[in-house]
Amino acid sequence: LGMARRFLVMLCVFLVVVGVLAFPLQRNMLDAIRARGVLRVGEDAAFMPFYGTDKNGNRIGFDADLARDMAKVLGVKVKFVITDWNGILLSLNNGDFDIIISGMTITPKRALMANFTIPYFSVNQTLILSKKRFPKPPTIEELQSDPKLTISVQLGSTGEFAARRYFPKAKILTFDTMDEAAFQVATSRVDLMVADSTYSKFIAKKYPQKVYTTGQVLTSEELGMAIKMGDPDFLNWLNTFIRCEKASGRWNELYKKWFVEYSGS
Repeated sequence: LGMARRFLVMLCVFLVVVGVLAFPLQRNMLDAIRARGVLRVGEDAAFMPFYGTDKNGNRIGFDADLARDMAKVLGVKVKFVITDWNGILLSLNNGDFDIIISGMTITPKRALMANFTIPYFSVNQTLILSKKRFPKPPTIEELQSDPKLTISVQLGSTGEFAARRYFPKAKILTFDTMDEAAFQVATSRVDLMVADSTYSKFIAKKYPQKVYTTGQVLTSEELGMAIKMGDPDFLNWLNTFIRCEKASGRWNELYKKWFVEYSGS
C-alpha cells in the first residue's frame, strides 16, 4: 500500500510538471513569434511587384515591405521562406512558416485549409497577349472560338482556374512560377497568359516589344494573408494591422512605390 501511494504521488507530480511545461506550447502564434524573435513569412519565388528578389538576393516588393512593417511592430526580425506555390498551404500547416503574405486570392477552397485576414488588396484576372500572335486586341469571344489557342498559367493559381473556366477548348500549359509562364508569352511559345492585373501591367512594361495587356477583366478577386486555423488572437491582430496600414497612409505609400514608380529594373 505504501509503495502504491508513493507511486500515485510521483505520478501526480509528473503530470503537474508535464502540464506546466506544456502550457507555454499552447500560447498563440503572436506569443510564439515574439518569443522566437523572428516572423517567418511564406512566399513563392517571385510575383512582382508584390514580391521578388533583387540582384543582391534581398527580398523586395509590396508584400515584402508589408511583412517588414509587421515585424517592426512586433519587435522581431523577418525571415522569408521560399516554397513552391502549389504546396504553399500544406507548408503553412506543416509549420514551415507562420503566415503567407504572397499575393494569395481568398477562395472558399483555400479557406478550408487556412484562415484568411480581411482583404489587403484587390485585383482582376486579365490577359497578357503576344504581339506576334495578336497584332490587334482580340475579343474574349474570338479567343473562346479559337481552336488552336494556347495559354500559359502558374500551376495552382487563380489565373489557371480562370483560364480553364473561360477557355475550356484551349491548350493550357502550367508552370511552377509566374515568371516562367510569362516568359512563354514573351518568346511567342504560347498565345497568351492569364494573370493578375497588377502582374500583367508589370510584364507589359518588362517586355514592351513582345507583349501587351488590354485590361479585359475575367474575374475580380481579393487578396488576403493566410494563417493556420484556430488562432483568433493572431487573426484579429493581423486585421488590425491591415486597417492601420491603410488608415495611416502607409498602404498608399507602398502602392505608389511598387505599382506606380517601380520600373522593374
